[in-house]
Amino acid sequence: MSGDVSPRQAASSAFLLVAVGGFSLFWAVFLSMLMRNSFLDVDIENLWHHLVLRIALFVGFGLCSFVVSRTPEGVIGNRRRNVMTALVALFSIIAAVSSATYFITQTAHPLGFDLIVWALAGAGLCCLFFLWVESVSAVSQASIVKCLALSVVCGCGFYLVINMLPSPFNIAMLAVCPLISLGILKALPRETERSSAEAIPLAESKKNAHMSWAFGAIYVVYGIVFGLGAGSVTQIAGDAVLFVGIAVLAALGALAAYAFMQRFAGRIAQSNMLRMVFPFLVIALVPMSFMSNVVYTLCNLLLLGAYVFVLLTSIAYELQTANKRRASYLFFIGRSQTALCVGLIAGYGLGLAASAAGAINLSVLSAIALGLVVLLAAFVTFSPTEPFVHGTENGEASPGSAGEAGSAASEDGTGAGDPSGEGPARGEHEPGHWKACCATLAERYGLSPRETEVFYYLAKGRGIEHIQNKLFISSHTVKTHTYNIYRKMNVGSREELLDIIEDEKRSQRGE
Repeated sequence: MSGDVSPRQAASSAFLLVAVGGFSLFWAVFLSMLMRNSFLDVDIENLWHHLVLRIALFVGFGLCSFVVSRTPEGVIGNRRRNVMTALVALFSIIAAVSSATYFITQTAHPLGFDLIVWALAGAGLCCLFFLWVESVSAVSQASIVKCLALSVVCGCGFYLVINMLPSPFNIAMLAVCPLISLGILKALPRETERSSAEAIPLAESKKNAHMSWAFGAIYVVYGIVFGLGAGSVTQIAGDAVLFVGIAVLAALGALAAYAFMQRFAGRIAQSNMLRMVFPFLVIALVPMSFMSNVVYTLCNLLLLGAYVFVLLTSIAYELQTANKRRASYLFFIGRSQTALCVGLIAGYGLGLAASAAGAINLSVLSAIALGLVVLLAAFVTFSPTEPFVHGTENGEASPGSAGEAGSAASEDGTGAGDPSGEGPARGEHEPGHWKACCATLAERYGLSPRETEVFYYLAKGRGIEHIQNKLFISSHTVKTHTYNIYRKMNVGSREELLDIIEDEKRSQRGE
């Protein structure tokens, strides 16, 4: 395996336009399968039946995510891509045949048939999702966030179109959208195509990822809460107002994710991002426990917006973290999606149990979800370590956390983390190992000799003026080299650069 990592570049306008259009069709179909819709939930009085089908959907999605996360090569090869493309095409065939059959006969399919159909549909949607994630993962972090957010916003518009159309036109749209999305994927500009040199074996990804058990546990609890909310929306009578509400709240969740990543990318850890969602979950779940009708519906839709926010920010964080830690993006995102699916299945399952028993109403389930959120908030807030990463118990700075030494370095050349003027801002007790890490990173990211010199000073926490005086170059030249270094290493701040060095140190120690 090559040790080189191609620097991720900003996406061109043409790439973004095509990617947003194609990816949006996935989100339109995904929302149609996830939420209450106009033609798949015709016989809504059989609430338990619809909950069972959505459990089957996420069983298929979750199993496919798990298989993808275990990809031995760490990238989607041609053979695997062909299989995934076939499963997407199978989704379209299934959607067309099963929906059209129901529309024509007005007779429900046998439950066993529906379970198989929805599980295969979940696998097909999962394949389309990962094919699009692969396409956008090779561009810069800013382009990834923009593509994810805009594609969801556009997808919400397509969701409305699908649900507002009369049958059988909505059925045709549901079946055709994945095929069109695949076609757009094939026509996508190849300026950002991943090469086989970027393949990272599964064993190396596991070693470099430093994931803890809490990573999955937190996402499972989130999935339970979101599953309860989505299951509750399924019982609400479908009309144009509800469909508009679903589209608007999902779009707002995407825009909130975009604004958050623009504002805090590189300066806030993923666990802190999850903490910020707690107030919105509490606001949504408290009224759900004792109110109904319009307020109840709005609360469920607020949960949908929070789900979209968590989903998009998690994808962006995990793509960034995978690149920094030299691990497969399929491993990171596959693990998180599997955990979310497990939680969604459990959430739908709680609603199914309540519906079948008739002894527990959805208000009680909302109170249960609120209790889970409170416990989760207490765990994440008061946990003394970063819950996503192994190795922080010994006092190491966790990847993704702000680098105090780097952020405290002033532009006048005084590095707060390096009072002696010689040692690095982090790891002063082992300068030799620190220099070896910097040399390895400079070679890996293809830094020029002059960029490497600037990189060493940046890694020490030095400011612009200090660097220009040491290297006898202008401040403009220092800024140009700094920009090129950040671009090649796909970072947006000094803190992210220092985090990469910390991750490399851990990797070389074998931690």
